[in-house]
Formats: sequence, structure tokens, C-alpha cells
Amino acid sequence: MQNPLSPEIWKQLHQGRQTLTADQERAFLDAAHQANADTRALCELLYWTGCRLSEAIALKREHIDTDLHFVVIHTLKQRRGHALRAVPVPEHLTRALYALPVAPDGKFWPYSRWTARRRLQPVFEASGLMDALATSRVFRHSYNARAIQNGLPDRVRCALLGHRSQATNNHYGQLVGYELREFAENVW
Repeated sequence: MQNPLSPEIWKQLHQGRQTLTADQERAFLDAAHQANADTRALCELLYWTGCRLSEAIALKREHIDTDLHFVVIHTLKQRRGHALRAVPVPEHLTRALYALPVAPDGKFWPYSRWTARRRLQPVFEASGLMDALATSRVFRHSYNARAIQNGLPDRVRCALLGHRSQATNNHYGQLVGYELREFAENVW
């Protein structure tokens, strides 16, 4: 059956979308696996932690827990001192990060946000992501959406994303389309 939904209405519903669909996430990760090791690790770090790009490029080898498979991130947006958050990641990511060479200051990616964005751009293009979804910020929103879909409590999502307030967390939690349908099906 052909969908009678107007393309204009569909576009309006999805124009504010700030998260990736599962297919888009898979396409991005597949494209990242074709990149060099440091770009691949940066892409996976953004995907698996939902960290900000500035937080990612500030990461040092001493922030990696290879026993429990945590990445310790300096939360940049909190105004009180240097808040740390430990985010669990898959074992393959801690191994990949540990294998990367580091700069004299210990950083994995000793370059600016602009350079990091330029390194991410070919991965976005190879995965078919364009326009508003082709930013590092989309991973933060998508991480939170996945956490909501998997039933993580609000306080856990706050801790993983480094938020002090639930109101900030809710900003990242707009569900559209397929994600919204999955929740609605639980009510039927």
C-alpha cells in the first residue's frame, strides 16, 4: 500500500530531528570502520559515550580504564571545577584507544575541534549523513535517545551525559518517528 502521508507533512515532523535512526547509526559505524585507526576511534568514542567533541579531543591515555572498560571524561559544561564522569564502553573501544599513539601531552587527538570536524566529515559523507545530522552533536542526542529507549533511569542518563539537572537531559530526549512508535506499541 502506498503511504498517503504528504511529503511536506513528513518533512515538518522530522525537520527538528536531532537523532540518528538505527539504520543511520549502523551506516555511520560501517563508514567509520573504513577510516584510519584514529578517526575510527574518535567516531566510536562519540557514538559509544555521547560525549561532546571538545571532551573527546581532550581525552588522554590516562583517562582509559582497561580493566573495567570505562572512559573518564572531563565534563566541560559544568561551571564548578573539573567534573569527571566515567562512562562504560565496549572492550574493543578501550583496546583501540589504548593502541593509538599519543602526543607529548598524552592526548590521542592533539588538534582543534575544526580539525576534528574535518576528520569526521568524510565518514559522515560515506554514511550518507548530510545537513543537520552531519555533526558530532547528533551522537549526544542519539546516545540519550538510545538510553531512553532501553529504559535507563533519568539519574543514570544524567550521570552518563554529565548533566546536573534532568531538565538538561530532557532537552536531548526528543523522540520522532520510529522511536516514538516503539514506545507507543508498549501501550497498545
